[in-house]
Amino acid sequence: MKTMYECSHSKAVKWWTAVFVLLLMAAIAYQVWLVARGVNYVAATAMIVLLLAVLLSCFFLYPQYIIATDEGIGIHTLLRTIRIPYEQIDRIDHAPENFMSPTNTLRLFGIGSVLGFIGIFRTKGIGTYRAFVTDRTKAFIIYRTHGLPVAISVSEPDEFMPYYLKGGDQPYKS
Repeated sequence: MKTMYECSHSKAVKWWTAVFVLLLMAAIAYQVWLVARGVNYVAATAMIVLLLAVLLSCFFLYPQYIIATDEGIGIHTLLRTIRIPYEQIDRIDHAPENFMSPTNTLRLFGIGSVLGFIGIFRTKGIGTYRAFVTDRTKAFIIYRTHGLPVAISVSEPDEFMPYYLKGGDQPYKS
């Protein structure tokens, strides 16, 4: 059985994404204006390519939906689907209330607030973890037997808890 859960964005993430895209577009327009005025063409082109690469990398990395199958859980991005087999899952917990708050979380590598919180983060209660979170209030932590925990979020958190946690045939027990 295969069930897909959307990764909805919180209002704050939507606003930060809109501001980020507008600022990036303004910076690209400014570089084009500089080229039209005769400023260094190579430097302006390199800056435009860099800004577009930053924008595209954000779109390629953000989670679109979570897939729960009998084999495990998948995190689908435009670039690839990251799979976590059930054999590697120790437990799945709802994220704490102060999860990823600016005063509680350190971003080690990744994106914060633009299309979500994607990358490697460190929080006092959880430690270091990989995040694919688009809405902090609807997040879960997948603790694995090997490797870093993985944080995800889904639009319908009450419906997400997988029907089967181990091997695809045993009901999940919290």
